[in-house]
Amino acid sequence: MSQRSKLRHSREQWKHKARQRADDNRYLRKELARIKRERDHHQQALSAAEARLHAYERAPASRVVQTKADVIELALKLFLEARLSFRAVSRALKSLADVLGLKRPPCPQSVINWVMRLSIVRLQSAALPRGSALRAAPFSNGWLWLIDISITLGAGKILAL
Repeated sequence: MSQRSKLRHSREQWKHKARQRADDNRYLRKELARIKRERDHHQQALSAAEARLHAYERAPASRVVQTKADVIELALKLFLEARLSFRAVSRALKSLADVLGLKRPPCPQSVINWVMRLSIVRLQSAALPRGSALRAAPFSNGWLWLIDISITLGAGKILAL
């Protein structure tokens, strides 16, 4: 083989290797760009999901009970419709505090006060019986009030009429 032929042959081999390296590099650059795009897409999706999760955790709208009136309504429904005792209403709201979004569940005395206020409002809004003798006592609205304000002491109860 002549020197020129050897030079031409080695140059062809060099060109072939250079093309092969260029093809490999081009493929790797495209693959790297694709992987980076996918990574960026997944990172954005992760950031969006974390933002939605934090918004969900902080959202006050997710609370079932949003105002004190809602707590009172729920307590009165438990007492009147579910026929739970005052303490049972308090315990039920205490056990459901996390689910309902309550910071402090009401104590039994609060439930007693709410029921008493509801009773007074219902008595005051009751229809007046007809008769002139009842008009002389406007506070009673024709009803007889029996109020039991007592304190439990030990095994007995002190009644105040």
